[in-house]
Amino acid sequence: MSNGADQDKKLNFKIVDLNYVSLYYQDFQAAIDFYTEVLGTPENVDEGMEIIGWRMGATWLTLFPSKESPHPGSNPRNAEFAIQVATPDEVDALYQTFIEAGAKKGWEPFDTEMYEPMRFSYVDDPFGVRIDIICPLKSGGS
Repeated sequence: MSNGADQDKKLNFKIVDLNYVSLYYQDFQAAIDFYTEVLGTPENVDEGMEIIGWRMGATWLTLFPSKESPHPGSNPRNAEFAIQVATPDEVDALYQTFIEAGAKKGWEPFDTEMYEPMRFSYVDDPFGVRIDIICPLKSGGS
């Protein structure tokens, strides 16, 4: 956590967004198969550079083989990303789709006040990456 002095620090840049979730997998084909089963055919496939990607709203989920990672020969470590869906019921549907594809159960869908009122759940992919599934709620819940 920052101390009071850090809160007054002026930055010489402005961050406008966070983009491109990139994950590096030891069993690259198994990761592609898992995410394709849940998300459908990747929108970007560059077999020569071994880059596979799905557009997720304004950004991309991209898979790479672990040989290109900072830790070749391993899977992602302590990684988590969130997928926002359009309706609260879709949180439940996507959670179930991930489980049926082989994800490990995390928190089953529930309503929470985390950051903002939302429907929330998470699963862990078969390789250890945590995937949050969220949908903001209007006042009064789902």
